[in-house]
Amino acid sequence: MGTIFWPKDPLDGNDMTLLTSILRRWCERYQVELTAEESSRKAKELVEWFEFGVKDPVELEELIDGKHWLVSRI
Repeated sequence: MGTIFWPKDPLDGNDMTLLTSILRRWCERYQVELTAEESSRKAKELVEWFEFGVKDPVELEELIDGKHWLVSRI
């Protein structure tokens, strides 16, 4: 299997603020320390979704919360 490269814009301060706030809320909701390994996995997942093109904060929260299968808007 080959590696796929696509152009990614670097994350700027606003992006990091958004992603950090989403991750902090997730940690608070599930009582996970921000420095825990589970939090690191969620952070990686969050960045991957963001780089994939998901920019809506509500959608990002639902994706890392495992609620992506819920259809709220058609």
